[in-house]
Amino acid sequence: MVPLLAADPEHPIIYVCVAHGTTVLAELSRCAADAPLDGDENHHLPSQLADQCLAFAPRFHRQYSHTAGGRIYAFLMADPLVFFAIADDDKPLAPLLLLERLRDSFSSSSVLHRRCSSLSEPLPRLFLQEDFLPELRRMVLSLGSWTEEPPPSTAIPNPVTNVPLPSHSDEDQNQKKKNSKMAISVVDRDIDDSDPGNGDSNSAPKLWSQYVRKIILIDLLLCSLLLVAWILVCRGFQCISH
Repeated sequence: MVPLLAADPEHPIIYVCVAHGTTVLAELSRCAADAPLDGDENHHLPSQLADQCLAFAPRFHRQYSHTAGGRIYAFLMADPLVFFAIADDDKPLAPLLLLERLRDSFSSSSVLHRRCSSLSEPLPRLFLQEDFLPELRRMVLSLGSWTEEPPPSTAIPNPVTNVPLPSHSDEDQNQKKKNSKMAISVVDRDIDDSDPGNGDSNSAPKLWSQYVRKIILIDLLLCSLLLVAWILVCRGFQCISH
């Protein structure tokens, strides 16, 4: 029998379990053991739906969640264990946050690790129900204190935005226009002076010819080095005669 989670039917967590592969080791539900999920067309019990979800748990994921029918189905993989929860979708962060806390609690318990390692696979169903149920229940019931949303921050108005800008006279505006025109003319003169088309028209061909000559000299030097190396290795032209 799945222990009842709480008397409050509005609790966001509907079902939670820790499994080894597809074998549920400990579980908790807010529904009665023989009561199907509300709104489930196939009238699945929470434990039955968990078995189906664990059988198709996504591989190569550390966390996974899927929302359907107003519920969130959340997985947290910590090989070889799988932490799984079904929750209402009004608090989407609640199930994954709960699963992370359960994983940390399970990892820090040496007793649970010894019990799991004492048996060979596969482990029997609900093998850790008696040992892990108190911690499972405590984590779930204290979930509300983790998921409370922080109060909205109070925006502090920027005093600078409320300061009126000083008015400018027509004379100041005209002076600004003159200054901007002078700045544009100076920039235009600088561009004209830096234009390469105003310099020596033969400078570009000269630079190109110097560049080509350097490339040819480098190629000749490399070819000479390769020829000398080949002569040293072959001791002259013996490689050709052989």
